[in-house]
Amino acid sequence: MAPEKLWNRQYIAINLLVFACFLTQNILITTVPLYAVEIGGTPSTAGAFMSVISLTALVLRPVLGNLMDVRSRRLVLVLGASTLALVAFLFGFTATLALLLGLGVLMGLGVSALSTATPTVVADVTPPSRLAEGISLYGVATNLTMAAGPFLAFLLMKSHGFSATFLTASGIALLGLALTRLVDYEKRRKKPVRPPSSGALFERTVLRPSLYQACMAFGLAVVITFLPIYGASRGIPDIGLFYTFFAAGTVTVSFFTGKMVQKHGARRVFLPALAFQAAGFLLLATARSLPQVLAAAVLYGLGNGAGFAVVRIMGMQAAPPERRGAANATMFASMDVGIALGALLLGQVSTRFGFGAAFTLGAAVVLLDGVLFCLLDPSEKPSGKIALEGPQA
Repeated sequence: MAPEKLWNRQYIAINLLVFACFLTQNILITTVPLYAVEIGGTPSTAGAFMSVISLTALVLRPVLGNLMDVRSRRLVLVLGASTLALVAFLFGFTATLALLLGLGVLMGLGVSALSTATPTVVADVTPPSRLAEGISLYGVATNLTMAAGPFLAFLLMKSHGFSATFLTASGIALLGLALTRLVDYEKRRKKPVRPPSSGALFERTVLRPSLYQACMAFGLAVVITFLPIYGASRGIPDIGLFYTFFAAGTVTVSFFTGKMVQKHGARRVFLPALAFQAAGFLLLATARSLPQVLAAAVLYGLGNGAGFAVVRIMGMQAAPPERRGAANATMFASMDVGIALGALLLGQVSTRFGFGAAFTLGAAVVLLDGVLFCLLDPSEKPSGKIALEGPQA
């Protein structure tokens, strides 16, 4: 029997939408910290901005998840894409730090809506027999925007300035909004008698992998929030290339991480992944040239791609099949918490003690993650129950 068709119209549309909207998101995450400094802010301001986004996403995620189930996936997609387009446009007219942080709340709404809705839609429109492949390719699309977004942001800022960068980001998000019209697969669903209780939105069997993910997200915050300012402060040119090398490492390792976990167990993959992340942070703490930064990007990308894939596999193994939706929401929430705390605390550290101290603290938290794993999962053994093939993002 011929395999079911993966690249149907709905699947193509949602992946194009994902690329457009996440490209906008990564352009903004790269540009806004530099813009904050331009209008009188500090690295702490940039950290506060990322914390506002993450905390807003954390608060709204259960509400948006329920809205998807009760009303429509497409409604949440439209909400996310339109909000992202609006906030990107408004950034170009923002002259005060207070307004900048206020727009961070609005951006948090858009980020939360898109990050909650898009993987759900991908799963909906992917043929069941090719679900792993479909979700893997979705992960590649999101990882590629982590390279393309910062690259495009630096290119636009250098050649045309902040206003043009924000307007371009808004235009790309509007393209994503237009693509929501093609995501029309939903049939009328019978609404539940009452919405799910708040307790049903979280899954306690994934609390340990969620903790490990939060620690990694804490370190990730310093990369996605402060790297542009870090490059400028140390006089390192073309710092945007970091994201290209980082994405290359992440995508490459993701192709075989699932098979390695199935064969050798989570411990033998997760602990080396954390070591790679810590090595990348420590190299960034002392780097004074672009080659050193790019070497750190590869190390951190390899560790990041493998580490986050492992905790996802652990979560899927731990959660009952009928609770995997709640498990996914729980792990997304842990990501929000980790990034929010990391951006806030590491912003303070970088302002008071410099970026070397911030990256060193990021490495320390990642190594602490390894200690927690050894203490909380001392008897972890290989399992062949789940095989995730392809990139995990």
